[in-house]
Amino acid sequence: MVPALQFCRTKVAITVSCAILVFTACGLPGVTATTDAGAGPSSTPWTAPQQYTMGATVASPGDVYSIDTSTPGDVVYLAGDMPLIISVPHGGSIVRGIPERKGFPGFINKNNDDATIELALDIEKGIREITRGRRPHVIINNLSRAMLDQNRGHGEDANPTTGRGGDAWKDFHERFIAAVAIPAVLKTHGSGLFIDLHGKPDGYGANIIIGYNLTTWELSNSDNHLNTGKKAYTDRSSIRFLSKKLGGKVDFAALLRGNRPGHESFGSILQSRLDVFNSTHGKKLSAVPRHDLKKPFINLSGGYNTRAYCGAKDRRFNNPYGYTTSRFMCGFQLEVSRDIRVKDARLRRKFARSVAEAIIAYIEQNLGMRIMPPE
Repeated sequence: MVPALQFCRTKVAITVSCAILVFTACGLPGVTATTDAGAGPSSTPWTAPQQYTMGATVASPGDVYSIDTSTPGDVVYLAGDMPLIISVPHGGSIVRGIPERKGFPGFINKNNDDATIELALDIEKGIREITRGRRPHVIINNLSRAMLDQNRGHGEDANPTTGRGGDAWKDFHERFIAAVAIPAVLKTHGSGLFIDLHGKPDGYGANIIIGYNLTTWELSNSDNHLNTGKKAYTDRSSIRFLSKKLGGKVDFAALLRGNRPGHESFGSILQSRLDVFNSTHGKKLSAVPRHDLKKPFINLSGGYNTRAYCGAKDRRFNNPYGYTTSRFMCGFQLEVSRDIRVKDARLRRKFARSVAEAIIAYIEQNLGMRIMPPE
């Protein structure tokens, strides 16, 4: 049981045109974005948030919340109404007032995923436009990764456990994801999709890598081995309960990388949208894993967030939220190359629209939920 917490909120007029200091994706108060050249302008700073108590406040889709027991704006939550949660753990840049994480050189990753906040908001905007108003739940960390890694556990990899950094970790994980967003999705929809959004360097594998908590070598196995192998790949994956639910209709390997009509993998769905994007914009973007690429490839499997919130079973986690085949979150880590995120804000928004289309199709196909409005 999480104790009652006081929240602060500000209303977001996302639908209005964006001004000079606001994201082109319609920036949100309280969201501190990168200022990399080409990434698009950053949002206005968080100012004078209104306080709300969690036990007495019902989050309203489109409102942005920040917990008042912590520094306002360190972690923000954009409330949604869809069976979709997007977390952005490494997009922040705030460094003032927090000690830097200290650890053995080379073992503590302090690199920020530049422009992942902008990309998340572009995806959110794309979903709203396509669905005529529906919104994902979005949780954003605004602190620099040098101070706090929100894809690691409390105290793990020199993460702070007290003070401002410790509070922000709890805001991101224990409060906004675990106590607000996941319960909202499960109560309303029964199940949902969790996407942990990250940035990867250019030239490191495919442009987009979808991580299911399985390694490169595990994914290089045959479909039959993935489905029947003694290493319980299904249980260790971030689509564990989705696979169990659909076991009679589509096998585990097909959910990872197949293109079976009506139950395509996310990689195959996204690649079909990217093929159109590539043709239109003269690009060669590719996503893995997918149905037509089963040879070994560079993979980024996922971290703390997908294991914790998607019911995976490993040495550290085993379904901590008590999911069943009728009540669960499934998902993946989505790694996007720097070239897409940073160099051209206009093109990033076009790309985000393709991702939004793929997410909606994936939820409709595999979770069996109607997302698109009636014709």
